[in-house]
Amino acid sequence: MDMQNEKSVLTPKEINARNQHRETAYVHTMETEKRHELLFVDYGVNFSFFRTIAYLMAHPEGAAPSQIADELLILRQSMTNIVDTMEGRGLVERLADPKDRRRIRVRLLPQGQSLGAELLAVEEDYIRRISKYISNEERASYHELEQKMYEAKMAALSEILAERKA
Repeated sequence: MDMQNEKSVLTPKEINARNQHRETAYVHTMETEKRHELLFVDYGVNFSFFRTIAYLMAHPEGAAPSQIADELLILRQSMTNIVDTMEGRGLVERLADPKDRRRIRVRLLPQGQSLGAELLAVEEDYIRRISKYISNEERASYHELEQKMYEAKMAALSEILAERKA
């Protein structure tokens, strides 16, 4: 389909509806981040910091900061700052990568593992409490639909990018 020749003209009402949908999705994302920051305020941890610790908990052998940043969709410069902060708090160590000594890996230290376990327990309690308001079936349906939407968005984006290259 040649999008240049088949552009549809949206009415102001349709544009407004799309804007509302986009902003609602953005607000939900930001609210997730804010809720986690409220959960972790006593620990001095923001959402990106928590996500990094949780990632490292799942990768006990450690990971390259660039790998963590890319997989968590965090800017690499921000990841450098997160790792610097974590290192300063005695939560992680930087190690030479055994496969390529020019690269570094970041690995949780015992204090980081302890904090990670505590933060994950706080999050698990939060998720358990959410379960009082939504059934397991509703949650499973939500996650299934969320995954389908992600896959549809990625497929549509791939189509658009392929068309631009053609």
